[in-house]
Parts: sequence; structure tokens; C-alpha cells
Amino acid sequence: MSSFLGIELGTRALRSFQNALNVTGHNISNINTPGYSRQRAVMQSTPPLVLGGRLIAGTGVMTHQIERIRDLMLEQQVNYSTSQQSRFTAAYQQLRQIEGYFNEPSEQGLSQRMTELFNAFSELATRPDSLTVRQTVIQRLNAMTSTFRDLDRNMEVSDAQLQETAVNKVREINQIATEIARVNERIRAATASSAPANDLTDQRDQLVARLSQLAGARVSYAQDGSVMVFVGEHTLVQDYQAIPLPTTLDVANNALTGTSTSIHITQGELRGLFDSLNNLRSYRADLNTLANTLISEFNTTHQAGFDLNGNTGLNLLTGTGAGDIRLSDDITGPERLAAASLVDTPGNGDIARALSDFRTTSLAALGNTSLTSFYTTLVGRAASEIQTYKNGQESQKLIVEHLQNLREAVSGVSLDEEASNLVRYQRSYQAAAKMVSTFDSLIGDLLTYVAPR
Repeated sequence: MSSFLGIELGTRALRSFQNALNVTGHNISNINTPGYSRQRAVMQSTPPLVLGGRLIAGTGVMTHQIERIRDLMLEQQVNYSTSQQSRFTAAYQQLRQIEGYFNEPSEQGLSQRMTELFNAFSELATRPDSLTVRQTVIQRLNAMTSTFRDLDRNMEVSDAQLQETAVNKVREINQIATEIARVNERIRAATASSAPANDLTDQRDQLVARLSQLAGARVSYAQDGSVMVFVGEHTLVQDYQAIPLPTTLDVANNALTGTSTSIHITQGELRGLFDSLNNLRSYRADLNTLANTLISEFNTTHQAGFDLNGNTGLNLLTGTGAGDIRLSDDITGPERLAAASLVDTPGNGDIARALSDFRTTSLAALGNTSLTSFYTTLVGRAASEIQTYKNGQESQKLIVEHLQNLREAVSGVSLDEEASNLVRYQRSYQAAAKMVSTFDSLIGDLLTYVAPR
């Protein structure tokens, strides 16, 4: 073997071990970088040299590639579980806020206001001629209807805020899609020129992970390093092009509209917002049903009675639902309350008693439950759904933590392992340097012997 070949062999080893040291240093530098995947210098022997037609001599080593350590299947499992966790978390947080509007149980809640009103009617039934008791009934009616309106107004505001938040999430998704398309182009260009694109791929996977949190993105990997990204039935990213999602919400169907087909959202924060909106609208519809039934039943009963002046046919409440329920204009004073079932009988409290009995009377419009039971069921349903989302969040959190630990074991940087690699590559580098020095010395000796004297 030529001594010059020996120097080349040692030089190749020096370059390869230098590359390995650089990769190890890069890993250590990025140990706290979110989404970073550790890298590894993959070495392979260089093509052999045939000597004399029969002898094959090795020519050293070279760095074949800088490999990015990543388990794509595990990565997809993490993204899917994260999207489910994000859905439950978003819905749980929003529904907890909505539950706070009910303010139950408390002295300011609608349940307490209704109880106070029924108690006031009960007292009016025993003292129908008392203006003080009548004034108390009016105060209780105003307090109850005000609570209805406040609750409906809070739900209306929350509905608008949730829609705005959902639209902003869609806009964020579209922005991320544009960034992924750009990174796709850079990765494909790097791959075509045989340049490493590991850090770019980490950057892209971070963007895909955020998309998974937002809307449960699915990914298809191409041979050139680029990806296609899907949200529901929609192709969000293809090659260098981002195809934005529409921002029109179809809440009832958990979908986005504005294209030829609806795009159904099944995962991520966006689905959690859809869940919250649907639950909120269900609560609000039930609240309106309760208010409408209360207005109808109270008015029907009250119209059949007589006030202290002998007037009849008076409405007690007015409005079309929880948003505008209030005391009727017919009730201009406490004497206008109809408590008696007979005219000119101020001591008769049959109508007041009938109004009080609505506390427990089953009504067909409410599914054969009473006013108070219907509202209690509504509040209980909200609490139950919140607990369901909380349980889902906690369950998915454990799954995500387990999968992230598995991913960290595969892709994460271990200081102990990298320190060991540093020592190993350093010693290898020193040995290669010694080999070059040795061959250099041999060449010097050879030149000394063959040089003319």
C-alpha cells in the first residue's frame, strides 16, 4: 500500500470523525430546543482499491449521511392523541366558563330566584289583600326575569366570542399551512442537492404538531422529503401550495363551509370550540323553552283571575323567551296582581295558589316535568357534560405523556450518551491523527533513503 494512500486514508478518517464530533456538539447545543430530534453521523467504508488484479485494499471511511432519529409512526400517534387532548381541553375550559353563568347553587342563581317567587306566591295565597305581599311578588318577578335576561345575554356574548375564537383558529391554521408549504420547498431543494435538511424537517414537524393541536391534521410523507397535510376531507398543503380552509362556520354540523363541500372537523381545539358552541346553544334553547313555558303558563293562569279592582284578563309576564322576558305592562302596581278566582273577593287567593303550585306541576311543554325540575335538569346536564370533557382531557393527557416519553427515548438528546460519543469520537480522531503522523514520518524516512547523496 502506498504511504500517500495511507495519508489519504487517515485524512478521510479525520474528516469523518470531525463530522461526528460536529453532530454530537449540535445535539448537545439543542438539548433544550423544542421539537429537536437528535442526529447521528452515519459512516460507511469508501470504495476499495484493487491491487494487482487480486488484492483488494480498503481506502478508509466517509460520512454517508447525517441521520435524523425519528419514529414516524410514533410521531403520528403523538399528534393524534394530542389533537384529542386539545379537543377535550378546549371544550372543558369553555364549558366551565358557561357553567359559571348559571351561578348554581347560589343566592343569585335562577333556581333561587324561582324559589323566592314561588314562596312569595304562597304567601300571597294566604294574604291576597296585602299590598306589601303583592309588592314582594312584583319584586320577585322582576328579580327572576332579570336573572333570565342576564343569563341569556351572557350566553349570547359567549356564543359570539366562541365563534370569533374559532375563526381565529382557522386563520392560524391557514397561516401555518403557508409556512409548511414554504418549508416543503426548502426541504425538497435541499434533498435534491443532497444537503442535509434535518433541522428544516424538525421545523416542519413542529408546525404539523401545532396543526394537530388545532384541527387534527393528517400527514402523508413523500420521497423528496415534502409532506401533504389534510384536515378532514380537505387537502391543506400539497407540494409548495397551501389551500386555505374557509372561515364560515357550520356549527350544527361541526364543519366549515364556503367550498364545494363541507369540511368536517373531528379533532383538535377547533372541534372543542364546535362542541362548546353546540352545547351552549342547546343550553340556551332549553332556557328559552323554560322562559316561554313560564310566560305562557303564568299568563294563562293569571288571566283567569281578578285583581283588587275587579279587572281580569291581565298578563303577568311578556316576552318571547329568556332574552326579553319581563313583567307585563298590565301590572302597573301591586293592586293589579290577580290573586282571586272570583270578582270582588279580596280574601280569595286561589290564583296565587295556582301560580305557586307551578313549583311542582308537571308540564307537557317541558317533557312532563315542572319548571324547577326542568331547570335543575338543565344545570345538571351542563355539569355532567363538563365532567365528561374533564375525564376525557385527563385520560388523553396520560396517553400523550406516555407517548411523548416513548418519543423522547427515541428522538431526545441524552447528555450521557452524547458525552460518551464525544469521548469515543475524540479518541478516534486522535488515533486517525496519529496514523497520518506515522505515515508522514514513513514518507520522510523513505525520502531520506532514496534521495541522492
